[in-house]
Amino acid sequence: MKTFVTFVVLLFSVALSPAAGLAGTNDAEAAQWQRIYERLRTEMGITNVEEMMKIPIFRDAIVHPAFGIYWDEVPPPTLTNASAMASVNAFVATNGWTMQKDGFGPFMWVTNQKPIRGLPWKEIQDREFRATTHDGILYVRFTGWHYNDSGVAFNPKTNKFPESILGFKPLENHWYVWAQRDDALKMTQIYEGQKIGQADGAANGSQPIRSETNRTSSEAGSRR
Repeated sequence: MKTFVTFVVLLFSVALSPAAGLAGTNDAEAAQWQRIYERLRTEMGITNVEEMMKIPIFRDAIVHPAFGIYWDEVPPPTLTNASAMASVNAFVATNGWTMQKDGFGPFMWVTNQKPIRGLPWKEIQDREFRATTHDGILYVRFTGWHYNDSGVAFNPKTNKFPESILGFKPLENHWYVWAQRDDALKMTQIYEGQKIGQADGAANGSQPIRSETNRTSSEAGSRR
């Protein structure tokens, strides 16, 4: 099941995702791609990985090899200098924290979104993605298809998420990874400052930890 689900995501997520491109790949990045190829072979049973990944529709489904192949494998920001957040701050200053005013759901990527470039990850700093804001949170969308979307969010004000964000996990400095899905299956939900097993409401005085009730049986769906 996990192999099929992830293969489908790789196939369809690029319909709305920015192209990664093959130009400018250095030796270190080439080694990272080789590790991705090996994971696709061992975890999904895909034998012709090299040939498949020469096709842009498959290659572009992975945001960057350093970001893994599942929604919750995005690393913490790798840029922390004084100008690292300049693009984010400019985006919010121009568009505000409530671009999406009437609720929050997958259709936001059709109606209320604008391009953003210069995210604080050196691997994707020159890439352009779509972004929107809602209730004090900046959402940047990396990939998605149908009602399944994922990306990163900057949440410096609330440390909470709406119900439509079914998966989220803190990175660093108020950045999170997040995911939506179309079947409402419970996903990993961890707020900044919380630990797995911590009592409900122990972090930030109100927000409980929510995570998969059966990671073994739902792992494929939780990482979709």
